[in-house]
Amino acid sequence: MTTVNIKILWPHEAIRARPGMYLEGASDPCSQAEVLLKLTVESMAITGNGAERLPVVLRLWPGPAFEMTCPWQCSSSEFLGRGRSTLSSVEWRMLNLFAGGPRTWEFLDGHGILLSALSSRVLLQVSNGERCCESAYSRGGLISPLQDSRTGPSNGSRVVFELDPLFFNDAARAHVHSDEVLDALAARFSWLTIAQRASDVRAGDPWSP
Repeated sequence: MTTVNIKILWPHEAIRARPGMYLEGASDPCSQAEVLLKLTVESMAITGNGAERLPVVLRLWPGPAFEMTCPWQCSSSEFLGRGRSTLSSVEWRMLNLFAGGPRTWEFLDGHGILLSALSSRVLLQVSNGERCCESAYSRGGLISPLQDSRTGPSNGSRVVFELDPLFFNDAARAHVHSDEVLDALAARFSWLTIAQRASDVRAGDPWSP
């Protein structure tokens, strides 16, 4: 192999090409979808205080779509550009793969890009107690930069996402919506509340609450 044969992938391309490398070695779409959901739940609950975890509320919607909320409030600096980049710190974590060094203990940490890379759409709403902003992503790209939100929480954070049907087949998406997966998550994480299952609602739109 020569340098001519080497192709440098963008982080989201690398994730979609070999998701098992980033999703705890999961080898099939069903297990990959399950691991992605678990990582997202864990990431929303993480704080900088060791084993302490924020409470996370999970709601499932037809689509299938997932909605998660937690009381995490970002600082004002999270809304500002990072270094020479025009991206805010929140957007940076959703689009750039964390590699090496200590964990940052910040919202979604390095798992934000896993979520955005493997979802057809993601809505992220974050608050600092005085201002609420939102941004939208699709398949690893930014489709709506951080802007003020009128529908987001004033005292916490909210994520809505749909797993990419181009990547996760119907069986995988049905599996990760199943009571089996939800019950396992609830048993594993004492701070997780499942407030709504897909069977609880026949219709609904979590994208515009």
